[in-house]
Amino acid sequence: MRYKIFSCNVFLRELQQVMGESPHQLEAEFLELGEHAAPGRLREKLQTGIQAAGEAGFDAVLLGYGLCGRATDGLTAWKVPLVVPRSHDCCGILLGSRLRFEEEFSEMPSTPFSSVGFVEHGSYYFSDGEMLFGDGYEALVEQYGEDNARYIYEAMHPRLDGELPGVVFIEIPEIPAEDALRQCRERAEREGRPVRQLTGSLRLLRLLVNGDWPADEFLVVPPGAKVRQVGDWREIIRAE
Repeated sequence: MRYKIFSCNVFLRELQQVMGESPHQLEAEFLELGEHAAPGRLREKLQTGIQAAGEAGFDAVLLGYGLCGRATDGLTAWKVPLVVPRSHDCCGILLGSRLRFEEEFSEMPSTPFSSVGFVEHGSYYFSDGEMLFGDGYEALVEQYGEDNARYIYEAMHPRLDGELPGVVFIEIPEIPAEDALRQCRERAEREGRPVRQLTGSLRLLRLLVNGDWPADEFLVVPPGAKVRQVGDWREIIRAE
């Protein structure tokens, strides 16, 4: 099978690792980390790519994105199936499953997190909740105005007992992380944040590129149908 992949470059190293193990013919295109801060613009870029891939004769289009600030909400499969992990953001994908995300983050879903990809491709080194909510400060200002944006942003990034929350660094065993972890710690320490390490997994990305898409972990959108967000912690998205 011949698959086209569109992914955030936060997964660049991880996807390069698993693509070499896949039995399928794969072509990947990576978009810049941070595109989620303007979900509408990211959605347009992905839709353009999806349609081009459909015209180019690929057997399916695979996304290295979850819901990601609703950037994938409204995408239409074009001529071939569109496959999307059932994840709110890249955190669940890095952990290898939605269930693992629930175990680690259900009490505080907006916990800041980081990985090798965040350090190598982002100037901020870790998410501060924007991946889940899809509202970077710039996008909030555009939608709500400066004063309201400041209020919303501060509400989304609460200080616990007067301090900013700690950062979780997700390590993938197959991906060297020493330098990225050091840089993340240095940045977090300057902001007075502790750093906790979690072991992630390539499992979900392996399933994606191997064409193994269990319905409880991936949404397979048939040609002509759209991705729609649903208010369900586990389903997350469905095809309409």
